Amino acid sequence: MGAYTEYALDPNGAEKRIRKQVVLSPVKIGEKSTGKREAQRLLQPFVDRANLALSSPVNGRKSATFDVFADIWERDYLSLSKPSTQSAARSNLKRLRAEFGQRDMRSIDAGDLQRFVATSMRAELSPKTIRNLWGMASLIWSAALAQKYVDCVLPKPKLPRKPKKRARFYTLTDVARIIAATEGEQRVFYWLAAETGLRGGELAGLKLTDIDGERLTVNQSVWNGQTQSPKTDSALRTLGLSPQLITLLWEQIARQKAKEHEFLFTSQNGTPWDMNVHRRRKLTKTLTALEVTQAGYHAFRHFNVALQDALRVPLKTIQERLGHSLTGSFTLDVYGGTPEFERNLEAGRMLGSKIERAVAKAEKAAENADSVFLFTNKEERPRSLNLLSH
Repeated sequence: MGAYTEYALDPNGAEKRIRKQVVLSPVKIGEKSTGKREAQRLLQPFVDRANLALSSPVNGRKSATFDVFADIWERDYLSLSKPSTQSAARSNLKRLRAEFGQRDMRSIDAGDLQRFVATSMRAELSPKTIRNLWGMASLIWSAALAQKYVDCVLPKPKLPRKPKKRARFYTLTDVARIIAATEGEQRVFYWLAAETGLRGGELAGLKLTDIDGERLTVNQSVWNGQTQSPKTDSALRTLGLSPQLITLLWEQIARQKAKEHEFLFTSQNGTPWDMNVHRRRKLTKTLTALEVTQAGYHAFRHFNVALQDALRVPLKTIQERLGHSLTGSFTLDVYGGTPEFERNLEAGRMLGSKIERAVAKAEKAAENADSVFLFTNKEERPRSLNLLSH
């Protein structure tokens, strides 16, 4: 056995002395015995490494396993993110811990990461998930480099190609049928989603005070029952509303005030809607009954963009209403300026008018279908009676 001492820093940066023991060789192999000199020769590389570490400033070279630094990163970096971001990140972090957990951060190299990518592909993880895992690893190694737990960041591995999927969206006919088939707060909700293109969390986070005349202001979003800031700074925005939607909203506001609830859409105990629960209990059932292809709330957002484009709403106004960040176009971002609210309001009015006509058409079609059904039943009933009389 060989014993030596190393100096290292714990995760909090405090210097500590670590005594280590290593097995050098068997005392005897067959007829050959290991002498003291041979044992010292075997121990020397460990001693040299410890002495080399002493020649450089201890505070400049920290050491930690991936698990230890992952705890530091989760505490000091991830905790500053929104709750929804933290939830998704912890799922990816769990996979990285399983792969690299007890290994020293400095011992993990590009080859290890590439093998992890290849293993993930063989496990049939989606290309998007694998890319998200690399994105998190990149963030962790950048933080580790800043805190001197590693000497360099890992290079980007070869990643699977991400196939482009066609986004799901509702057509104008789909939206009209959904609105026509609902009433009360459900009707308000779907019309609001279609006309404004708000994200699901933004819809759940709307308060009564966010509606002011023909203006709707997005100030927060709700995820898993927790209020948080919207997705980006650009998501803090004001949208112009159509007269049709304003009427529906004030009816909903009156209902909520009678309940003494703060949010625009709430459960019985006054908490904001859980959008996952609402989708499962309401939206999915409505789409099934109408035989509309299943999609989520983001499909209303895609529909909204498509309809604004069809109505020839300026791209800068669409960007402003959706709460998107800069487009990446120098002309639009720098010279486009800030659209006047009148353009925003006009876009809302055009959207509301188009949706109103489509809903009226859908309701008329539904009424005609009911009339035909009733008429058919009346025609069939006398024949049944005649057959019975015979």
